[in-house]
Amino acid sequence: MNFSHLASNLRNKIAKFSGILSIQLDKTAGRFIKEAVYGILASQSVMLTEIGRQLESKVRLKKIEERFSRQLNKAQIWQNVHQQILSLAKSRINKDTLLILDLGDIHKPYAEKMEYLAKVRDGSSLEGNIVDGYWTNQVIAAEPGSNELTPLYSALYSQESPDFRSENEEIKGAIDFVSKQTGNQGVWVIDRGGDRDKIYEPLIEKNRQFIIRLVGTRDLICRGKPIRALWLAHAHAPIKKLLYG
Repeated sequence: MNFSHLASNLRNKIAKFSGILSIQLDKTAGRFIKEAVYGILASQSVMLTEIGRQLESKVRLKKIEERFSRQLNKAQIWQNVHQQILSLAKSRINKDTLLILDLGDIHKPYAEKMEYLAKVRDGSSLEGNIVDGYWTNQVIAAEPGSNELTPLYSALYSQESPDFRSENEEIKGAIDFVSKQTGNQGVWVIDRGGDRDKIYEPLIEKNRQFIIRLVGTRDLICRGKPIRALWLAHAHAPIKKLLYG
């Protein structure tokens, strides 16, 4: 196997992909995206120092890290990268595509100086310990019956940030951003964390299809009467008989 030829092809593909992500950005931001994509792939890390080490530059690592930090402070980079990713992916989104919104967290129990560290529930522990970290929203697209996943959106936020409004606004913002870019196509899928009126209302108002896992205390209308969702789930009669008699 010709490894130098393989490496050259890989660099060309990274450069092409980075160029697409950099559309409408200035030259320095475009350079950063190209270096970041390559550095993340090569180092298998998102730490700026680890990314910088892969560049094999004569510039001191501290200077590279500072340059990366300046670029990351440009608010337009995040928005532009997401828009370009969605532009690439929207041709794969149809009315039946599942748009899976995952509400998660990143825990940083040993961090001390990271800005706006918040208190989050560690979803990876059985005890659900409260630790320092950040909340995350991620959206991936999947076709029913297929194992292929397409990443569409990823955001990290903290309730300690001065521009934070609410978790509901973060969720609605993610849905609006993706829906705008994909022409309101797809079916939104959210776990029980999405079972709240503040999420249902805009989905219904904007005529968006959705599947949301209910919590047990949600009431549904059955034969004109409110019935607890958990009771319907455990009922032995066929659903058609329950609904229509």
